[in-house]
Amino acid sequence: MTDTTTPQDPRVLLPSPQPDGTLCYRHNLTRKERTDLVVVRVGIVNALPIVFVPGVMGSNLRGLDEKRTKVWNLDSLGSLFFDKWGQKAGKRQEFLHPDRTEVDPEGAVPSKAVGSVMAANAKDLETCYQRRGWGEVGKGSYQDFLMLLEETLNGHRSLQPERTDVVTKIKALMELKAKDPADQPWRPEKGPALSDPEDFANLRKWLFPVYACGYNWLDDNANSAERLRRRIDEVIAENNSANSRCEQVIVITHSMGGLVARACQQMDGMEAKIAGIVHGVMPVDGAPIAYRRCKLGLSEEGWGLGQVIGSTGQEVTAIFAQAPGPLELLPTQRYKQNWLEVRGPDNNYVQKMLHEADPYSEIYKRRDRWWALVKEEWLSPEDGVPIRWRDYLEFLGKAEDFHEQVTPQTYHPNTYAFYGADNKGATESFERIVWQMKRGERDESDTPAPQEVYEMSANDTRIRIDGENPEHVGLKRVPRTSFEGNPHGTHEVSHWELRAGKPDGGTGDGTVPAQSGRSPVDCAKVRQVFRLSGLEHEPAYTQRSPVARQVTLYAVSKIALEAKVPQCAPANAKE
Repeated sequence: MTDTTTPQDPRVLLPSPQPDGTLCYRHNLTRKERTDLVVVRVGIVNALPIVFVPGVMGSNLRGLDEKRTKVWNLDSLGSLFFDKWGQKAGKRQEFLHPDRTEVDPEGAVPSKAVGSVMAANAKDLETCYQRRGWGEVGKGSYQDFLMLLEETLNGHRSLQPERTDVVTKIKALMELKAKDPADQPWRPEKGPALSDPEDFANLRKWLFPVYACGYNWLDDNANSAERLRRRIDEVIAENNSANSRCEQVIVITHSMGGLVARACQQMDGMEAKIAGIVHGVMPVDGAPIAYRRCKLGLSEEGWGLGQVIGSTGQEVTAIFAQAPGPLELLPTQRYKQNWLEVRGPDNNYVQKMLHEADPYSEIYKRRDRWWALVKEEWLSPEDGVPIRWRDYLEFLGKAEDFHEQVTPQTYHPNTYAFYGADNKGATESFERIVWQMKRGERDESDTPAPQEVYEMSANDTRIRIDGENPEHVGLKRVPRTSFEGNPHGTHEVSHWELRAGKPDGGTGDGTVPAQSGRSPVDCAKVRQVFRLSGLEHEPAYTQRSPVARQVTLYAVSKIALEAKVPQCAPANAKE
């Protein structure tokens, strides 16, 4: 009878570095019938850490006051909502300022050990996760993904073989194909994406400790890039110990975190310290929704989020006008022309050329048009810490400089990326912002013509710009009558309604339009770009987006093939 209890290949026992730098070998006793060889690999571990960089609003922030008051935490939106509910724009302006906030490292972290994260007790475990930066980023958006990376890439070093089958996960991705390519949930844009058994065998030669790097998303992304540089240096140093060696890291980014990483890899010596970068749903050339938020707030995107950040344009502008980070999400000069339109009542253009070449001078810096980015009086809300127009221009200048820094060629030479583009319209995005003029009830002889309305400034007494949808021209209150013709209070009428439309049918992930997300395709340094259907922006790395996770694992396996083996450590451990 054939002995089915003994596998043909020997079992390999790999070490896991402990928090103190020592190596731990773990093995379960087996039945006496099993007589196969167990190989213990003894030697220095080659570490290739992963550093995850979150998107805008994905990092926890706290104030610089004595109490270090929490001012932003995605996992505490409920408590933040009750704290901030009813607050006016001035109060938000006061506490959400880059110079009065910092990254909060004390957010929620897992309560169980996973992969390479080990500790003797709960307190040490929490300290270990916080040292790795997991408390700096939103738990709901990212923690499960960070644990998946640890389980999948490092679990074979502990006792989690059933959760570490990276081969199955990536092969499942390759099998996700549809008869109609347009319905395929994933599509490589730069030739076929192939995997080889060598890719997976190579993964077991490395230890992949997973870190996170939050940043102050209100601040200039150039400053955030400096923080990422320091974190990468710290991570490499931490993984150079008596039992492990490290020279490079892999960076994985979400949304605006991609811009931070691209700026970081341009710094002296950083390209060599990064083995490769995986960018997810990066707003490469900006996103028109950033303009819309400054004009109309976030109430139409989510009531609770609007209560914390700002429901109206007046409330959001008070924050974003003093925050270079969010300003750096605006469409750049490389975004397509004429993404901002004003249309008349017949749906024809009132003005076609709102943006021909330079959105900074044509839209963002203007003070003489109601459709310009900022209404000046919103910079000084009641009870706030007001900023002047020249302050706003200074912050905007930082955004413009950053956009010049992150050019179409500034990618790491080993870059992979994915973006959302749903052909069925499930995740429509704003490719353009269209202001539609609609005639109001007040149709009188002094009603201004559409072209005249287009040329009005926000301070024109004939137009009321409140930061809500719709805005109005010639608004006044008139008596209301009942059906019997009797007086029945009053109501408001206007010459024109100015309404910013809903998503215009453009593909994307609900936030970043596809044309911005796919820009890396045109760069020769970028190895592969994946177009994913049904992908939503904020939960791009959560369990709701399994294909994005598989694409990321695929990219990690490819980057690891070309990672530099530390010269001071053996390429293969001794047995």
